[in-house]
Amino acid sequence: MTKILFVCHGNICRSPAAELLLRRLLLRAGLGGEFETASAATSSEEIGNPVYPPMRRVLAERGIDCAGKTARRLRRRDYQDYDLLIGMDEENLWNMRRLFGGDPESKLHNFMDYAGFPGEEIADPWYTRDFERACADIELACEGLLYHLTGIVTVDFSLCPDIPSLYRELREKLQWEDWYGENLDALYDVLTGLPHRGERFLLTLPGEDAPREAQLYAARIRQVFADAGALAGAE
Repeated sequence: MTKILFVCHGNICRSPAAELLLRRLLLRAGLGGEFETASAATSSEEIGNPVYPPMRRVLAERGIDCAGKTARRLRRRDYQDYDLLIGMDEENLWNMRRLFGGDPESKLHNFMDYAGFPGEEIADPWYTRDFERACADIELACEGLLYHLTGIVTVDFSLCPDIPSLYRELREKLQWEDWYGENLDALYDVLTGLPHRGERFLLTLPGEDAPREAQLYAARIRQVFADAGALAGAE
């Protein structure tokens, strides 16, 4: 089992969001038994407190229940207990290196590196008050970490209002060559032989409030992924 610990300053906003969002992705992918996610604080200010209400509301809008999650302090033994220890910003990483006496096994990582933005940080919403932006950055980094760990790519059609936007999402996430066609036969060819990013895929389909055309075509796209044996988990 691969054990992942997310770390931020207080363990009431960013790191618990990362812990819970990645856990949901792993469960969707059928990998809940292969990974363990947890989170901790570098400070003692919030120990024992639940997830901060504004972040709890943003997570609830995404279907995430924070019940039972309380802040705990990072411990020296966490370095041996976890395979990856991921900080939200450089201050978190500096505090981890100080506690652990460095990083001899190269276990410490900046979360936004996995989102494709090396060196950038997830701003602390305690100060910025932008909890939505922080959560969106965490979701992006979780998707990147999932790909890094498993080769699974997350494809989100939930905001796609029409067929062209469905293909834009596919092009972006699978990193299609420009000459690839935008039809279901071409999609099958991509998934079964043409170069693309990803080995398996998690699909989020348009919701009931999306245009009917987008809903129906997204369902057909999902069937192509299924026929190609490219869906992850129970998707």
